[in-house]
Amino acid sequence: MQQTNRPELVATCWLTAGAAAPLTADERSPERIEDRVRVAAEAGFTGFGLLHADLVTVRDTMGYSDFRQLLVDAGIQYLELEMLVDWFRDDSAGEASALVRRDLLNAAAQLPVRHVKAGGDFSGSPWPVEAMVAEFRTLCEQAADAGTRLGIEPIAFANIRTPADALRLVEDAGHPAGGMVLDVWHLGRLGLPMSVVQDVPVEAIVTTELDDAVDEVVGTLLEDTLNERRLPGEGTLDVVGFIRAVRATGYTGPWGLEIISHEHRAKPMAQGVHDAVRAALAQFALADEAAPQA
Repeated sequence: MQQTNRPELVATCWLTAGAAAPLTADERSPERIEDRVRVAAEAGFTGFGLLHADLVTVRDTMGYSDFRQLLVDAGIQYLELEMLVDWFRDDSAGEASALVRRDLLNAAAQLPVRHVKAGGDFSGSPWPVEAMVAEFRTLCEQAADAGTRLGIEPIAFANIRTPADALRLVEDAGHPAGGMVLDVWHLGRLGLPMSVVQDVPVEAIVTTELDDAVDEVVGTLLEDTLNERRLPGEGTLDVVGFIRAVRATGYTGPWGLEIISHEHRAKPMAQGVHDAVRAALAQFALADEAAPQA
């Protein structure tokens, strides 16, 4: 049976951030939060993403009460917050991560936060599995107490690289608030078939993300993911296959649009958002078509 309803979309944090770039000295968006929320709502998003740096700005300027009303007035139903890294460390990086964790979970207790995104070690360094599992379980407990879920994202250049890696962590932690974030970019850059997604239990999928990439990696994988992502359908990744594989699990949740690139940052913010929506909906239309007969 074909899917006919418009997919539920999340404007991930970088989609509306304008000229801001990840892992820079100042990651804060130059765009007004009121404009970001308005543009996302006008483009048909029901979910809205915020980076920790922008969340802190919102907290310290308008406050959470006024921000919550801004979301309600715009018809935005929930938030996605990111990005929690180094949560498994016991050094100075771990101390900094604990402060980010506090901010994200405090916000989740006061705002309609559907989920918080987390990642593994971007250097790919191995960490004791038992320690990571124990701390992830603690994170899940804290997320549940704040009324939200925690999604670990398999990242092509991190120590948690594949959906199988993420599922192992989630299952070993054994807490229902824990799950994973599935991004077609990371599967594609690892050369994984999109069918691997069908091995993930639907209850373990917190959210999904769409984007695209060309065949050639530009620079390192980290540089490529921060600067060269393409709109869905404008690269060579099997975005349609990813959508179909995720749907085959029974997943009916939201789809985030995460476009991070020099090209996206150079566009007027509203244009970049609307371009991404048009591109994504075209891929859903293809996925809705009947699969070819063997």
